Amino acid sequence: MVDVDSVLLSVQERDKWRRRMELLERSLGEVRVQRRRLESRLRRIKKDLARFRLTADAVLDLRRTALPPEVTHAPRSVHIR
Repeated sequence: MVDVDSVLLSVQERDKWRRRMELLERSLGEVRVQRRRLESRLRRIKKDLARFRLTADAVLDLRRTALPPEVTHAPRSVHIR
């Protein structure tokens, strides 16, 4: 004969684990959505950094070519014997 109490306990245990599993699956879905958003944000930041780097390099290149060489009165090479 089947013990009704043990059957009820096993059904309750199964339902408890099913609810936990559903909660974990929902949480996993939320984490995946958040990850996609963060990956997209990271790609935008990397693109911005690359643009800033190009701009900074261009400004530095313009500055290097625009500035006249410094005039110094020091000898170009010193020979010590």
